[in-house]
Amino acid sequence: SVHDEIMAAVQSAREANGSTNSEAWTGTGNGSPRTHARVSLIRQFIILSQRTWRNLYRNPMLMLTHYAISILLAVLCGYLFYGLTDDIKGFQNRLGLFFFILSLFGFSTLTSLTVFSTERLLFVRERANGYYHPITYFSAKVVFDVVPLRLIPPIIMGVIVYPMTGLVPAWPEFLRFILVLVLFNLAAANICLFIGIVFRDGGVANLIGSLVMLFSLLFAGLLLNHDAIPKPALWLQTVSLVLLDLVDWEANILQLSIFHYGFEALIVNEVTFLTLIDHKYGLDIEVPGASILSAFGFDTLALWKDVIGLVVI
Repeated sequence: SVHDEIMAAVQSAREANGSTNSEAWTGTGNGSPRTHARVSLIRQFIILSQRTWRNLYRNPMLMLTHYAISILLAVLCGYLFYGLTDDIKGFQNRLGLFFFILSLFGFSTLTSLTVFSTERLLFVRERANGYYHPITYFSAKVVFDVVPLRLIPPIIMGVIVYPMTGLVPAWPEFLRFILVLVLFNLAAANICLFIGIVFRDGGVANLIGSLVMLFSLLFAGLLLNHDAIPKPALWLQTVSLVLLDLVDWEANILQLSIFHYGFEALIVNEVTFLTLIDHKYGLDIEVPGASILSAFGFDTLALWKDVIGLVVI
């Protein structure tokens, strides 16, 4: 049996270490089990992290594929959107660029649906034996399985796309651009992790995850103007939260769409202080970027609100 195999391995280890005292391993000699000090949470995290990283290292194609796709699509986007101009066409191209990048990362995170499902039975068995605490298992998975696939690819893509497309050539705007991409990717991955945990069947989890991403994509702000959404349907996009303020209770609105957070943050970061020039009838008409954003239903002051929303999700 498995128990006999384990005890045989223990016996071999004792003999290799020059120890033959079976009581130190199996009990006190009178049949009562010997108690051992519980392993600390930090030690549990280290052991589980080593196992998670080893499993990821043994399957390098998944990680390399994410990196390769990020590089190839970044070069392709840089080529297609090369040299964005400060006019209405350039504004439209910026909308398309940001929408495509967010869609790419949003649907690529569907691979996170299987992060826990493949080890569900193993986790249940090990937890039943009291090997570790659930929080250490989850933390190890997030840090050494999710982060390498969700943190590095958006940074790679942002570093390539930003200079090629000619977005605002300033460090603050560039760093905020990278920050939004990373937070959006992590938020989307965590949503997929939650769906993968709740739904055991892989097909059902994949369907639900795709529907959630499509639903969130609909309310990003490009396909459907925020001001044009019927009032009875506004609850589909937002949910009212009551947060405890330092002085009194304050009602706040939390967007349900991560695409709205990411898309609005990116376009506001890029266009708010940009002056667009529209060539009409031989005249150059200057249009403030903030005015166009307002016409599209975006809040020009919502950049950090959107960032906080992604952090919360």
